[in-house]
Amino acid sequence: MRLKQEEKLNAALQAKRSLQQELEFVRIGRRGACEGDGAPQARAKRRCDASEACSRLKRALERERQLHVCERDCESDCLRARYSTQIEDLQVKLQKAEEDREQLRSDLQREREARQNLERVAGLTLGQTSTGPAGT
Repeated sequence: MRLKQEEKLNAALQAKRSLQQELEFVRIGRRGACEGDGAPQARAKRRCDASEACSRLKRALERERQLHVCERDCESDCLRARYSTQIEDLQVKLQKAEEDREQLRSDLQREREARQNLERVAGLTLGQTSTGPAGT
């Protein structure tokens, strides 16, 4: 994921450098149009070309900004979805653990009752054998 982000960042930086170079070219072209003694039509055409290039640069820069914002939003949405899934999984595990605990508590209670009953029966049996037969 980090490599993918670095690649996108490098592509955005390359696009920015390209746009900066084109902007510099436009600036040089404007300066030449102002300083040059060329025909008015040629100056007007250069001005028009420079305006178009500037507009293209602005649109490209805005697209890059929007892509960057969109990527951040998508990344945070992705993280939210992943965390939500993890929370749901943990809630299911917690519910299962609580059910298991209740089952163990119930089993333990039954075993205690069985042990107490067995001890009572054993005590009665020992009491009967130690007193001997009742009829003699």
